[in-house]
Amino acid sequence: MKTSKLRKSLLLMLVLLLTASMLAACGGNNNTANNNDSNAAGDGDSGSNDVVELDLFVDQPWWPLKDWSGKIPEEITKRTGIKLNVTVATDANQLPVMIASGDLPDLVVTYEQVKRMADPNISYAWQDLIDEYAPDFKIEPERIAVNTADDGKYYTIRNNFSTGQEWKDNETYALSNGAGIAYRADIVEKLGNPKIETLDDLTNLFQMVKDQYPDMIPLAVTVTPTWTKGYFAMQFGAGDRFVEKDGKLVHALRTEELENMYMYMNELYRKGFINAENFAYKNEEQAEQLATSGKAFAYTWTTSGADAFNAVTKDQGMVWKELPMKINDDFAHVRYDTGWQGVFITKENKNPEASIKLMQFLMSEEGQQLAMWGIEGEDWNWSEDGGYPVFTYDRSNQELWNEMGVYYWGLLAGSAVTEALGNYVPGTEATKANQELSQLTTFEPEIGLVQPGADSQEQVILNNIDNMMTNEEVKVYLAPTAEEAKKAYDNMLSQAEKIGLSDLEAWANEEYVEVKAKFE
Repeated sequence: MKTSKLRKSLLLMLVLLLTASMLAACGGNNNTANNNDSNAAGDGDSGSNDVVELDLFVDQPWWPLKDWSGKIPEEITKRTGIKLNVTVATDANQLPVMIASGDLPDLVVTYEQVKRMADPNISYAWQDLIDEYAPDFKIEPERIAVNTADDGKYYTIRNNFSTGQEWKDNETYALSNGAGIAYRADIVEKLGNPKIETLDDLTNLFQMVKDQYPDMIPLAVTVTPTWTKGYFAMQFGAGDRFVEKDGKLVHALRTEELENMYMYMNELYRKGFINAENFAYKNEEQAEQLATSGKAFAYTWTTSGADAFNAVTKDQGMVWKELPMKINDDFAHVRYDTGWQGVFITKENKNPEASIKLMQFLMSEEGQQLAMWGIEGEDWNWSEDGGYPVFTYDRSNQELWNEMGVYYWGLLAGSAVTEALGNYVPGTEATKANQELSQLTTFEPEIGLVQPGADSQEQVILNNIDNMMTNEEVKVYLAPTAEEAKKAYDNMLSQAEKIGLSDLEAWANEEYVEVKAKFE
């Protein structure tokens, strides 16, 4: 009996020793620094306790996620073996000071300082790191083209960009969004459902509202200048900043399309459809209350406006819809997409290999869907036709987003198509408007790439012109006569010339020649 027990004890010890030896071998083979799997620096599902920690500076003071917490960051760490120590900028000047002092973290994500960070003395070129550490990391030529710096290398791949092929492959559900005007459909019904097919139809509708609802503002405007004029700019085919005319770039101020848009909006004011006090509002909530309180018939904003108002006013008997996207023959909607912000791997980085593999994961289909949408099968599932995600959580709940850590980390590398697919909700006003807008959209990333360098003279001129237009365009909108509106518009062009418009355009055309060569 004793002999049998002894043999059993020895056998048990032998099994435990062999098991421990196998686990140790597995752990050694899963060393993060030596793993060349496409899932970034390591395979988190293998049970390794080795986690690479990298410091990330987010150059967006408004960024809501202050640390790497929540189920989604934890899942990213599980799948990659990488954890980020996050610092969010306190203001717009913090990163420039860090760059000047050379005191940089491992990773920097920025929009404002992209050109400054794309410097071989400051950041690693992604291609060099890919060649050394991640040769299976493939990036489309079009995506490389819009990120290539003056020295011929690319130091980041910005998010919120998709190639023409990506848009085509997902054209049913990846929709363009943009400017829109939400209006009270319940009031239109009471007015007999007049047609809204042209700008004249819209003007007539505003007049009907003014006549039959004298206490109601026919058209309220948002406080954001871009969205104030956005819908009407599309109707007249008016561009923003640089537009191409006869193969050359000119500033939009020189075009009749932009002038016609301003003159039309001035006409709306002179007819009493727009309230001058509206332009004095300082915050969005103040302007939105004109709509949600029932004081305004229509509101200039984005294609999401009607859905947002319906959620707030559904118990008040209001029904909001979006105006048709195209109600004028001169309509044009051009996207100059080149991407938004990019992650830079600095020369101070303590683990460039883990860093480039993290970006490889975040740019992969798996990584984009995880970071932008959540965990498949738990937070979302594919639609029946596999075309778009159907979420199991409330996508309008910002607090829940922050608690989960979802969406925002997807902005480190997510494509425009992935983000657009996440916004697709069948039957909503935004989806209907965006479906129409997508069919009318053209892409000109070459023009979007004509951007002055940080702190350059051209950047100063461009910023000063932008600021001048923001301050002066109100005088065009609110001019008491058409003649004075034209005079106010001409004055904007005159001021732009004094600021340096001609020099800016000369620079832009030199730059444009070089940019277009990247796409040939």
